[in-house]
Amino acid sequence: MSLKLGLALGGGGARGLAHLGVLIALEDAGIPVSMIAGTSMGAVMGAAKSIGADLPMIARVLESVDLNDMLQVTDSTVREVQKIVGRSMVEYVRGSTWKEEDSKPHDLLRLRELFRLLTAGRSFSDAEIPYAAVAANLETGERVVLQEGLLCDAVVASTSVPGVFSPVACDGQFLIDGGVVDKLPVDVVIDMGADAVIAIDAGAPLDREISTCLDTLLQTQRVTSHQLTALQLEVAAKRLHGNLIVIKPDVGWIRMFAFEHTQAAIQAGKDAVTARLDDIHALVDRDKE
Repeated sequence: MSLKLGLALGGGGARGLAHLGVLIALEDAGIPVSMIAGTSMGAVMGAAKSIGADLPMIARVLESVDLNDMLQVTDSTVREVQKIVGRSMVEYVRGSTWKEEDSKPHDLLRLRELFRLLTAGRSFSDAEIPYAAVAANLETGERVVLQEGLLCDAVVASTSVPGVFSPVACDGQFLIDGGVVDKLPVDVVIDMGADAVIAIDAGAPLDREISTCLDTLLQTQRVTSHQLTALQLEVAAKRLHGNLIVIKPDVGWIRMFAFEHTQAAIQAGKDAVTARLDDIHALVDRDKE
């Protein structure tokens, strides 16, 4: 009996659009996928794949629109930090609207509309491939695995980058980007029944230039994330008896919100799969003991 192949798609912001290229390349190569778990941008692309969406068409659409304008984020980390500081000062004086009961923050409405279009307004129950989106509980730090309701609502929670987008109120919890606790959700897809996993890591590299205090702060977060992910992958590899392939598309040069590089990110995902296709076929064709 062949192994059940799962996909674990990580975050990465604009870098995470490489997941779309990966999914297109896997489809072109006829690689069967039994289940998908995604975090942040990986949750977006995984949701589209799970409902059998036309991925090449989605790629053409995303390459033709200005995602920075649509999401009202800039391609500059410094400017985003400045916006966060300004917004926090306003919320300190006026209070945080996202904490109000039944609140619908404007920034989340923009996200939801985009993701509703990408997932055709479908629910988890409509998925052709079992799928899970990963978020984090802001107040407890616990991982939250979402597998019910509308796909777009789960994806909004999984992509709510702290400070950039408002936390998402859900069942008495405030949810944020799942990458805070589980950047590469291999463990989740194993829990869904995968015997073998392909994990796509489009995270930020550690070899960034560090010249300011802000760079130092961001590097500290990256180091923590890398260490946590390395430990999680070590545990996951043991659970899978080594049936794990980690693919890292060449997108480290793309900044988190540099969506002007959408086409390059998608192509990098395709290239990364092509380079590992022999390994992928060997994994898929391996018999389950």
